[in-house]
Amino acid sequence: MKPRILFVDDDPNILTSFRSLLRKEFKIDTADHPEKGLALFKENGPYPVVVSDLKMPDMNGLEFLAEIEKLDEDAIGIILTGHADIKAALTALNQGHVFRFLTKPAERDTITNVINAGLEQHKLITGNKEKARIIKEDLAAAAYIQKSFLPQETCTLGNVCLSWMFKPSGDVGGDMFNLVPLDDDKTAFYLLDISGHGVSAALAAVSVSRLLSRSDHFTALQNKVIPPSELLKQLDADFPIERMNKHFTMFYSVISKSERTLTYSSAGHLPPLLLRKNGDIEHLEKGGSVIGLNVGIPFEQDTVSFHPGDRLISYTDGLSEYESPTGEQFGAPRLESCVLNHSSEGSVRLLDCVYDEMLAFGENQPLQDDVTLCCLEFTGA
Repeated sequence: MKPRILFVDDDPNILTSFRSLLRKEFKIDTADHPEKGLALFKENGPYPVVVSDLKMPDMNGLEFLAEIEKLDEDAIGIILTGHADIKAALTALNQGHVFRFLTKPAERDTITNVINAGLEQHKLITGNKEKARIIKEDLAAAAYIQKSFLPQETCTLGNVCLSWMFKPSGDVGGDMFNLVPLDDDKTAFYLLDISGHGVSAALAAVSVSRLLSRSDHFTALQNKVIPPSELLKQLDADFPIERMNKHFTMFYSVISKSERTLTYSSAGHLPPLLLRKNGDIEHLEKGGSVIGLNVGIPFEQDTVSFHPGDRLISYTDGLSEYESPTGEQFGAPRLESCVLNHSSEGSVRLLDCVYDEMLAFGENQPLQDDVTLCCLEFTGA
């Protein structure tokens, strides 16, 4: 099928000449006034390429192509004029409405080559937009799939309640977390942060999360719960950096309902804050290196009491490293101060306050990295 081209010129003889000259290569529609050209574009368009005379009554060619662009931003505009007006040519090109500038009379081959170049440009633009649309749809689907691996926004298992906030810096992110029931007494909570962000980090996060979503992965022979330090050691062996070209930090803990304790270990993750019911704060700092480097150094672990009303605030470095316009980071001390200032709030409201203060600190700049903030509360129920 021949490409459809719209020619607009106030000289009917020139239009007739174009139709005769180019009929073998293109399907030519013509209009002898810019208003008629706009009407024709609305009725029969869109046209991939529009060729317009520069000097016409009521509306010059630059103004006409500007109106065409409002109707279809992808249409390629070409100006044709009988005047060797360099200033007009520069104006047309600088305004961005014009792809090429030709002078009359132009040879048939010259016009054909310019129109074909315009058609290629149109194909390139629309093709890129179609690719962008497909990518956007794929990212939306990926974000939906990633969210399906996350717990409910307020997730309760027995006497442990998890509230959380997850804000990826793009459509998807490399943070992942969950509550996993281990047995009648014990519940596991983990938060991991894959290096980098975007699709590759999200795929790696989902890969690790799928493994950790099975409670049997946390138990050894005779259904004994694997200690946090041993689990991190196992993950370090399972996910060498060569496997995903990624490393990740992780905080992993086991809450015992009967003993009212939280046993934890950390793989290079930022120390969570244990907010006691009385307002005191403790930092959970035991652990080891990041997962993936396999440095062979044992992971340290610790056990702390976890009483009703106590809350564990864990987060990823996208929050603490969020920068102000001057390059200053939000930082762990500012986070701790914010948690203390809002410690009387409920868990969901506490997370909202922290996030709002972070954005206010950064003057609402876009996130530079994925931000996850979790509040794990021991209800005692």
